[in-house]
Parts: sequence; C-alpha cells; structure tokens
Amino acid sequence: MYDILKLAEQFEIEGYKFYTAKREEVKNKQVSDIFDYLAQMEKEHTEFIRRLIKTLEEGREVESIEMQDSSYFKSRYEGQKIQETSPEDDIADLAVLRMAYLIEKDFMEFYKKAAENEKNESVKKVLVLLQDWEEGHKKIIEEQMKAIIERNNLELGFYPF
Repeated sequence: MYDILKLAEQFEIEGYKFYTAKREEVKNKQVSDIFDYLAQMEKEHTEFIRRLIKTLEEGREVESIEMQDSSYFKSRYEGQKIQETSPEDDIADLAVLRMAYLIEKDFMEFYKKAAENEKNESVKKVLVLLQDWEEGHKKIIEEQMKAIIERNNLELGFYPF
C-alpha cells in the first residue's frame, strides 16, 4: 500500500501541475474554470494521500475514510453550456482536454487495478474512493469534449471515450 500511495502522490502532484499550466493556455473560460477546479481537486487528493501515508508511517491502520459522493463532480458542471469560441480555439482546447482526459483515465485505471489486487479491505476502500474521484474528473472532461465536438459538427469517426 505504501508504494502505491507514494506513486499516487506523485501522480496527483503532476496532475496539479498539468491543470495549473494548461488553464492559462485554453481559450474557453469554462474550460479554464474546470481546469482550475481540477487543479484544486488534485491538490486535495495529494493532501489526502499524504495523510494516509503519515498514518501508515506511524504504524496505524487505515480504518475510516471520509467518503465523498462521486456524483458531486459531474453535477458541479452539469447543465452549463460551453461558451462560444472560434472553431480554431475549440480545436486547440479539444487537444488539451484530450490530454486531460487521458491523464484522468490513466489515474482511474491505476487505482482500479491497485484495488483489484489489494487484499486489505480498508486499503481497497481507499483505492476505490480514489478511483471514483478520478472517474468523476474524467466525466467532467468528457462532457466538455463532447460539447465542443457537437458544437463544431466535428465528424471524427470516434470518441476517445
């Protein structure tokens, strides 16, 4: 568990750096706001993971975890319409959103696989919680990508999700 958490901590730090840097690059204000929000979430995840690491370093068991409903992530931006930007800006933002989507998907799959291999039920709950959080992030990004694709009538022949 300790090794998984150390790696997860680094993933979350890199996620924070990515969203912080990319929120300045995107043209659409809503996408920038989402990246700001996701940067804050990655920062909170890092702090959560650091608390878990400290618990383990102190020789204590990971017993109770504050559970957060993962539907919160999707509902936060549900119903909001993506603002109008030029097709060129949309394409540029779509490329950045795709990178963000793949990052969140990778994080989600990492936690899922770690949970599947974990024997300790308390630890498994932590990993499933982290997986749910990342899945919520992925869904937010996915909705924005779909909105850009549909608004610009892009016939890509595939969705990356």
